[in-house]
Amino acid sequence: MKRSSLVIIALMSITLLHIVLPPIVYANAAEPPSFTVIVSNPPEDLSLSLQFSDGEQVNALELKKEKKAWEAYYRFFYHMTPSGRDRLKDGLKNAMLIVESSRQNFEVPLTGDTFGMYNNLLTLDMETESLTVGQPSQRVPLLIALRVMFTLIIEGFIFFLFGYREKRSWLVFLVVNILTQGGLNAMITGPGLGAYWMIGFIFGELVILIVEMIAFLKLVREHKKSRTALYTVVANAASLVLGGLLITYLPV
Repeated sequence: MKRSSLVIIALMSITLLHIVLPPIVYANAAEPPSFTVIVSNPPEDLSLSLQFSDGEQVNALELKKEKKAWEAYYRFFYHMTPSGRDRLKDGLKNAMLIVESSRQNFEVPLTGDTFGMYNNLLTLDMETESLTVGQPSQRVPLLIALRVMFTLIIEGFIFFLFGYREKRSWLVFLVVNILTQGGLNAMITGPGLGAYWMIGFIFGELVILIVEMIAFLKLVREHKKSRTALYTVVANAASLVLGGLLITYLPV
């Protein structure tokens, strides 16, 4: 393998590591949810409420709802209670999740002693009326694959419009985009995304633009480098805009 190709692969690997394993930075930010409940294909009128066991909160607190395509996310924040986090250090252990809709109503215990203080993920199965900690193992890979597929369709259409037809060009296109976009979408994953996810998304797209520019200019030889450079800019601009919309409207 040529030395230049090894250098490109090394740069892409380093970039992916920085995207997938970002450094931890502590700063003031909006309060994250204590937990988020994922519900697939919920009834339109489904509401989830939290009833505490200590008797201080008589009325159940309705969780904040967010709908994305076929999923709904129900979030509980400590500031929703009168006394906040301090009074609930033990209160979540025996709390009940109240599920209500026009089709079915039931209650399930919240296993509050099995997760930490913030950003916990739970899955509610409406068919079995059960609540589990975490999410199905196949959920994240499928959602990443879905977003990468949309990106490949968008950038592939632009690649075709720019006149690329050779098998080698398309092979480079597929390999480079699967690696870069796969890494970026692995980072932008989870219904617990913070309010500032767009900053990380834009930064990731800028890094990908640089990496793809180097890779395409070196490996794609079908047309002049000026056309390849222009394609890379146009394709990544489209990914930035349309990819941001996908993350806004599709499950993450």
